[in-house]
Amino acid sequence: MTDLAVLIVAGGVAWEESAFHEAHAWWEVAWLRTPPGPLREGLRALTQWAAAAHVESLGRFAAAERIRDRASQRFRRTTNRLALAPFALDLPSDAADQQALRLRPSQAALPLTAVLLAAGHGRRAGGPKALIAVDGQPLWQQQAQRLLAAGAARVVAVLHPDSALVTLPRLDALHGDPDATPLHSLQRALAVTTGPVLLLPVDCPAPERGLVLRLVAAAIRAGDAQAVRPVVATAAGVRGGHPLWLAAATVQALRQLDPATARLDTFLHGLGAGYVSLPVADARVLGNFNLDGVAR
Repeated sequence: MTDLAVLIVAGGVAWEESAFHEAHAWWEVAWLRTPPGPLREGLRALTQWAAAAHVESLGRFAAAERIRDRASQRFRRTTNRLALAPFALDLPSDAADQQALRLRPSQAALPLTAVLLAAGHGRRAGGPKALIAVDGQPLWQQQAQRLLAAGAARVVAVLHPDSALVTLPRLDALHGDPDATPLHSLQRALAVTTGPVLLLPVDCPAPERGLVLRLVAAAIRAGDAQAVRPVVATAAGVRGGHPLWLAAATVQALRQLDPATARLDTFLHGLGAGYVSLPVADARVLGNFNLDGVAR
């Protein structure tokens, strides 16, 4: 998927969830990055359509109607379907029904590899978490399959030595060192990966495709993001969750760290402004097996 396609699909995901302000943000970036022509006009109309829905949600009905009318005029000057490969977008023919807007994306893989860290002893869980049985299969296999379903082009899993190295399409399973640090396991995976990475510990809930799209879109919008994490506002303050998106340059820098002295969390916080936070409402990004004892 191209950067433009990611931005548009992320906007579509937000639209379908009635997150109109977020849809506006993604579509606005896509519009501003598109050369003049019908596609740019269509994207500008989408941006206005989302703005109208957001304004209407605030109770400003007259303003929403004016914005939606301008969007409808732009839609009519293009077509009722924009050919935005790899998906089609059905556009409304007039301003009467905002639900007429429908995005039908393909399930094309995103330009990233997911790294699943699952090599630990799992002493607090009574044994290696990767091997906990969930629906008749080891937790790590279920997590790997969910990452592929969420859009990862490939999954590299670093496993406890007691794990069977199962061969599955688009999956590489490697044995790690259960006594080593998470950074050591991550470097084991990064040695066989290229490009951006989606990082998930095995005991954290695997993301839905919509969250992965949002993380990638946030990186595209930021332009110079080195890492992106989902964050949730809680009563105790803003907390960061998983998974993390890591830029190709960040992956290269991580490969060079000394695992005997460096810490992954210290490295990430040292990125400063390059460590981008993506606010999300779903607190499941904060979940892990250690806290509630439930494998998802």
